[in-house]
Amino acid sequence: MSSSNIDALPYYDKQVDDPSLKAAAKALIEAELRQTPQIAPNDPRIPPNVEIFAKTKELSELLDGYPEHPIRGIDPSKFGVPRLEEDASLEDMMEAERRGRIGLGHMALRHDNIDLLATYGPNAWLVRNYQLNSQLTELQQTLASLKEQVTDVNRARRVAQEETGTHLSRLEGRWQDLVGATVQLEMACVAMEGEVRGLRSKEDELKKEVEELEAQA
Repeated sequence: MSSSNIDALPYYDKQVDDPSLKAAAKALIEAELRQTPQIAPNDPRIPPNVEIFAKTKELSELLDGYPEHPIRGIDPSKFGVPRLEEDASLEDMMEAERRGRIGLGHMALRHDNIDLLATYGPNAWLVRNYQLNSQLTELQQTLASLKEQVTDVNRARRVAQEETGTHLSRLEGRWQDLVGATVQLEMACVAMEGEVRGLRSKEDELKKEVEELEAQA
């Protein structure tokens, strides 16, 4: 990582611990975000939402209003044994016979389903559990790998920033030393200029004295 590409060293700079500086930095970030173009929800770069457990039309109708309203269950009364009054009419008897056939067919279908479930259910359940465990293991391995990659990236960032921060601190110290030396040199030059002016003034005075002595002689 090149130091020329680093404009912030959060692992090295400790100025962000100052509340006033932190507030100023947040204000600058918010101002920058307000000027940054926002990404539209339908941007093609954003992956589409994946519905893991898709609902069928029938299931959606069954869960409509849940949990505010209880789930509408199956009405078992239409599969029960029909009851007739002693003075039931022929139409009532025919309706009861029809409902009895429906109930009988329903019970036969349930019996067949139970037989199929008893025959193939345990093995299918074990196979599905094995598949889910395999998927879970794969996802856990992927998650662990991604976490390790994140840790490696953060570790590399920290090392690079600490090395860059140390280098910048060394350069800053050298710059301060050079600035101090320059200031001292300027002060020495000013002092020397004052001494030179004093010597020239004294030279002029001595020349005048010599001229006066020569004139008297």
